Amino acid sequence: MLRALLDARNVVVRAPNALGDLVMATGAFARLAAHYGRDRLSLVCLPAGVPLLQGNSWFRQILAYDRKGKHKGLSGSLAFARQLRQMQFDLGILLPNSLGSALQFVWGGVRQRVGYYKEGRSMFLHAGRKRDRDARGKFVPKYTGQYFMDLLDVIGLPPAPMVPSLPVTESETQAAIQAIAQRDLQGGPLVVVAPGAAFGPSKLWGAARFAAVADALAAKGAKILLSFGPGEEATVDAMQSAGTRQYATGKGLDLSTLKAVMQRAALVLTNDTGPRHMAVALGRPVVCIMGPNDPRYSALPEVEKGEVIREPVDCSPYTWPCQLKECPIDHRCMQAITVDRVVQACSKWLG
Repeated sequence: MLRALLDARNVVVRAPNALGDLVMATGAFARLAAHYGRDRLSLVCLPAGVPLLQGNSWFRQILAYDRKGKHKGLSGSLAFARQLRQMQFDLGILLPNSLGSALQFVWGGVRQRVGYYKEGRSMFLHAGRKRDRDARGKFVPKYTGQYFMDLLDVIGLPPAPMVPSLPVTESETQAAIQAIAQRDLQGGPLVVVAPGAAFGPSKLWGAARFAAVADALAAKGAKILLSFGPGEEATVDAMQSAGTRQYATGKGLDLSTLKAVMQRAALVLTNDTGPRHMAVALGRPVVCIMGPNDPRYSALPEVEKGEVIREPVDCSPYTWPCQLKECPIDHRCMQAITVDRVVQACSKWLG
């Protein structure tokens, strides 16, 4: 079977759903392309992630799975499966852990399927691996990109460096230059500030604190751009209200243009969320404010430029880091991180 997996001619990859995970998967994408070649690879990806990968050298096509739109519900899922079936894929690689992603490839007629044995989907996989656990049987967190690379080891692919990357096209670069000029962001180091987090409120440091840092950096000559995703508008509005200045925002910019703007930034200031991983993949310094999340999922110290700011706390009866989407007590892990500390870190990297 291993030989058949390595010799597959028509391969489809199911991308992870979260944007940060998608970026961390790009090292695995490059590894797949190095073995199979771009002309033999396709990607199934949520629509939100497609702009990040425009101009990539890994896939001949990206198939947008619009689970909240035209592919919503059982009828939509079956329609997308019929689309996959017509393409006659002989190998499917499942990066998400979900049962639904495995069933999608089963219904789509993908002949051989590889993924992690999780969510009761082992019977739908032809090859895979169990997640690593310690002596007590608990899952051992690791860098998400490494998690994907470990799955590719099952196929027997040659090793490859763990370096996330994002393509930026010439048209995206020109759109970014225009966006920067329209927002009057020339004449000083550009700092992209991303105060939101799709994961949940536990990842949010606080709009007023972000505003205080932005004000301090702007006073030193930095040009500030506030970046936000769908559902994060209220956080940006709160930051604008709390600060002493009004800052330009990424409103109206699609993700492909925002990606190219970020490539031109001197610094990215963010919670532990998608923009952090975009900055890493684009080679930009990042100051990341992290509270309840385990850094082992996202740490890539040999590649990431910048600083991750954390404050160890006792939050009993809970165990820190808790990985909870909402803090059930007083959010002390985030409250303990001061504005001064973040300003100092940003000033260091801008300097």
